[in-house]
Amino acid sequence: MSEPLPSMSLVKRLTQLNLSVMASSMLLVFSLTSILLWFVVRDRQAETAEINLAQLAHNVVPMLVFNDADTASKELELVGINKDVLFVSLRNAKGEVFSEYAKPSFVPSSSLYQQVGTESQREYEGVRMRLYYPVSIKGKLEGDLIMVLDLTGMMYWYLQLVLMLALLIAALFTGSVFLLARVQRQALMPLITLSELAQRVSSEHNFQLRANVIRDDEIGILTRSFNELLKRVDISQAELKQQLEQEQAQGQQLKQMVRTDPLTNLPNRVALNQLLKEITCEGCNPRPLSCLMFIDLDNFKFVNDNYGHDAGDETLIEVGNRISAMIRSDDLLCRLGGDEFALLLPSIESTENAEKLAARIVTIINRPIMVKDTVMPIGISIGLAYTPLDADAPMDLLNCADDAMYAAKRAGKNNFKVFSKQAPV
Repeated sequence: MSEPLPSMSLVKRLTQLNLSVMASSMLLVFSLTSILLWFVVRDRQAETAEINLAQLAHNVVPMLVFNDADTASKELELVGINKDVLFVSLRNAKGEVFSEYAKPSFVPSSSLYQQVGTESQREYEGVRMRLYYPVSIKGKLEGDLIMVLDLTGMMYWYLQLVLMLALLIAALFTGSVFLLARVQRQALMPLITLSELAQRVSSEHNFQLRANVIRDDEIGILTRSFNELLKRVDISQAELKQQLEQEQAQGQQLKQMVRTDPLTNLPNRVALNQLLKEITCEGCNPRPLSCLMFIDLDNFKFVNDNYGHDAGDETLIEVGNRISAMIRSDDLLCRLGGDEFALLLPSIESTENAEKLAARIVTIINRPIMVKDTVMPIGISIGLAYTPLDADAPMDLLNCADDAMYAAKRAGKNNFKVFSKQAPV
């Protein structure tokens, strides 16, 4: 049977979708906030510079009126002490430079000296800002001031602020991941429980199981509908079982008595003896390598005594089903009676293949056999014998396999042994 394709759980899928939306929203908010913050910080810097420039205009207007260039130069140099100020120039009403100050690294361009304006102006060029401020006294325009500011320092401060904001958003997002996964799992727990029940019903074929209705919502409606479906299937299964039992009792009773075990529907000792005669006939040439496994359940009497014969019967049926699912169509699995089975492999390539199959049978029977929600504490002992290696006659081959099975029980049970002529009786 092919393995089911791996799929992502509903909780993980919803968590990823919600986190994608959340991450996109946070990224958009972060981007818009960063852009808005830049404009706010830049405009705040410009407003502060304009206030300082207005104070400077008030201080230098007498110097401009009385043509005191030296004092004006000293006043501009005091302003130039600020590390952000690259250039400051005082012009008269004709647009002629009256006094100016420039950092050694700054070279003023001709476009800087535009026409004297009557209103303050603000211009940006990369990480620099240019300010024009009129110098007037009693409403008369006497000139203007030009200032160039370096915004590099402000940009470093802004980048640090943005980095702190990014770290804060990342921390919030990380916390949201765990919180969102937990909340969604709790919200979807009824649906997860219903899915697990459906898988259990599918694997165990137990249609008597029911799901608990936790909430009266869409999932609750789905749960009730699923329970009703299980109820109908359970009824149909019971009716079908009853019908099959009647048909078997009426039309196949004779065939089951002759060649089939009535409990497990496996072939019986009659079918085994017939096939043993066919593979050990003297006229067969060449005679193929065949293997007979004598199988006996361990602790089966304990199951009957403690859980009842019904539980024992279901255990035998389950053992037969599990072994039947592992063998080839040409192999013959028989129930000899009680808790004894026989498995005949009429043609094998090597003894190693048969021993590997015996080991797999021990492993599969060791998996829990649930009967009415109770694990049946059984094991299995297997004896292997080969024809024509160990015996040529059907009864001799059966005795060899039986001896090997008892050797497996003496070795501790729940394993398999191969017949050996040197083994103690």
